[in-house]
Amino acid sequence: MKQSLMLALCAASLAGCLNSPAGAEPCSAPDPALLQSTWQSFRTATLAGQPEQAARYHKFPLQLLPPMDGTQPLKITRPVFIKNYAELFQRGPADTEISLLTAMKKSGGKEYIPQTKFDTAKCAFVGPTRIEDYNFVYDKKAGWQIDSIFYGGNDFELAKSAELNR
Repeated sequence: MKQSLMLALCAASLAGCLNSPAGAEPCSAPDPALLQSTWQSFRTATLAGQPEQAARYHKFPLQLLPPMDGTQPLKITRPVFIKNYAELFQRGPADTEISLLTAMKKSGGKEYIPQTKFDTAKCAFVGPTRIEDYNFVYDKKAGWQIDSIFYGGNDFELAKSAELNR
């Protein structure tokens, strides 16, 4: 009787090992300090006006979300982001400072970073995490990235009319 019980337990154990991926790691949320670090690095690149550095913190195509529902977001590819960076994120087509940059300068690096909600069953965050007007999503390989930005009222219309998404 003991032998058959041992054999059954060994078989069940072996089946469990065969069903799980080799080297699979248990699901756990990344360190919350990683989001804070990513935000500060992104903020530094943005304030320095470095398009290549700032692009590292974005997921493309990036969506610039309009201020009102019902309007299609502008979708920005990486090459368009680099090419039109100054007009999209520094000084707009009307030669006025973009509201995102103005707000970032005023904040002094003390932005509120909300506690993230992680679903261990899905091994993923529940929706994006918003810091100011930036929506961050987490990818296991790429880390935290901005996938969409709430792009201020007049700035959105000027970017759209100047076709800065092309």
